[in-house]
Amino acid sequence: IGLDDLQTVYVINASLGVSGIATFIQVYKFGWLGSGLLSVQGTSFAFIGAMAYASSILKDKMQIDEVVGVLLGTSVIGGLLVVVASFFLTQIRKIITPTVTGVTIFLLGISLLISALTNLTRVYSSAADIQQSMLIISEAMITLLIIIVLATRRNIWCRLLSIPSGLLVGFLIAAAFGDLNPPPISNSQVISILVPFRFPLGFDFLVLILLLPIFLVSLTETIGDITASSSVSELPIEGKSYLERLRGGVMADGVNTILASCFGAFPNTTFSQNNAVIKVTGIASRRVGLVLAGLLVLLGAIPLISEVFMRIPGGVLNAATGFLFGMIALTGLQIVLHQKEKRALVVLLLSFAIALALMSLPGALSRLGLELPAYLVIILGFPVATGTIIAIFLELLRKEKS
Repeated sequence: IGLDDLQTVYVINASLGVSGIATFIQVYKFGWLGSGLLSVQGTSFAFIGAMAYASSILKDKMQIDEVVGVLLGTSVIGGLLVVVASFFLTQIRKIITPTVTGVTIFLLGISLLISALTNLTRVYSSAADIQQSMLIISEAMITLLIIIVLATRRNIWCRLLSIPSGLLVGFLIAAAFGDLNPPPISNSQVISILVPFRFPLGFDFLVLILLLPIFLVSLTETIGDITASSSVSELPIEGKSYLERLRGGVMADGVNTILASCFGAFPNTTFSQNNAVIKVTGIASRRVGLVLAGLLVLLGAIPLISEVFMRIPGGVLNAATGFLFGMIALTGLQIVLHQKEKRALVVLLLSFAIALALMSLPGALSRLGLELPAYLVIILGFPVATGTIIAIFLELLRKEKS
């Protein structure tokens, strides 16, 4: 987005701290709020593409603090909509079908993968000489190799640790060859403290339109995650108690996103990785979640943690995120392929093709002397939003025919 060192350090620490508070709310359960399960909350990378795209548009007409404020303020509205949606889960699941979810996740993964590859190319192009170029390529390849080797193992712990292990090895190689990013400007604080409204909140309706498909998909993923957590915790996945847990978990997602926005962090969501750990260990105690919440808050209070992450060179970071984003696209494709109807794949291909065609439409019309409204050009330029809308339309059309 373009934040400076001090702002970036704060955002990373705020993300950790808020994730701890959000996990506490989700696990402890306050009345209707929270699932009461060992459900870990964290900053969602699903919003990266939409927010990066929105910020590139907003930066032309406002300062960076205002840009972030608009993104966060609009996320507050998105969080409120998720809270409202928690009372209409049955109806929403009829619209946001597994096929729609799969299409959106696939398009999101493809968009982010292209972004990561573009960033990696930019890092390579900035090399001062052939030696540095080869070092960047080596760091990226070794990082990627470590991740792939671990991610393809049968052992669940190897798969869970694949990304951090790749980042660590890449970081150590870069450190050995003196290729780490320079230390960020330090504000000499020993402890990082959450500051309410560090960025002045704003709102933009167009940004909300871009973020809405991501909020919808995040909501449906939360439903799946909480259902899976209930299952591996040997709790019922139907009936009144299940619906109460589900509603409380989705509501907590919305409230925690609002909380994150107010403290300068980005939207929160319920993570699914904890389900694998519960399944392997057989431990689903909420006490574990409460201890983890405390550890996240503690990590968020240490600026040094953020400063270490900021020193990871671009070759290492973009190789790791590129793999991660590729896996997101693969996950979306697998969701679609797992549907019983072969038509689901047709929906994905049509949505993908039409979304790409719509991206090029404004340019084609401009060459003919026709100009579309600016807001429409912006929406058409983000294929995740248009692709999701097309997938919803095709699914509704199928239901009407059947």
